[in-house]
Amino acid sequence: MDRIEWQSLPSDLCNAVQDELGPIIKVEPISEGRRSALATVAHLKGGPVFLKGAPLANERAAAQLDREAAVNPHVLPATPKLLCNLTASGWRLLGFEYVQGRRADYTPGSRDVNAVLEVLATLENRQLPANVDVMWFEGRWSDYATVPQHLTQIAGTALLHTDLNPGNVMITGTGARLVDWGMASRGASLVNPADLVVNLIACGHAPTEAEAIVADLDTWKNADPAVLDYYARLLATTWLEAFWTPTHPWA
Repeated sequence: MDRIEWQSLPSDLCNAVQDELGPIIKVEPISEGRRSALATVAHLKGGPVFLKGAPLANERAAAQLDREAAVNPHVLPATPKLLCNLTASGWRLLGFEYVQGRRADYTPGSRDVNAVLEVLATLENRQLPANVDVMWFEGRWSDYATVPQHLTQIAGTALLHTDLNPGNVMITGTGARLVDWGMASRGASLVNPADLVVNLIACGHAPTEAEAIVADLDTWKNADPAVLDYYARLLATTWLEAFWTPTHPWA
């Protein structure tokens, strides 16, 4: 997504942000975060705030921000607190507590992996109130499953992050924080540890090592091995299709 600088935003939107948070002393654009047209740190008298936003015309990006705002109070303190929640001047904009830290390192031997396990353990079998609007995980795969009826295996009501790549984990002085909940879903509880396993393998762990790392999570211990195998095949098939299809939404 093309980035837009703070200075190029509608003045009414900038004023609305400052009405919520106070006068902005300076802004500092950041390069991370491919899903947001705006990603910047606003420096205020009370400290920095991370701002992210997208035009309402980009319905997919705006919907992700809606989900992130809706989920936020239910996943604290595993994620930074939402401080500003605005829709104005054709934009959707959120402001979060600024987290002083760095992106996680998932490579073999990194201590960050234990911090990620600790924060995932706090979210095991976390349920959202019925009125919180997020996606149903199995529905996201309906275009990729060879037998759609089999998708019921990954259905459920557990809260899922669904994008546990190391760029979405901040390591702070007090542990790991999960950011970017824009793809939050309800589904089978095994998905969170399974997604971590996939990301660990992508970062250099052998499959058996990655599975051993998550072995103490209840959501992994209680998972049906056949369902884990099904989900692994579904992931592999989908990403292979994305690799060979430049127009694929996940490519």
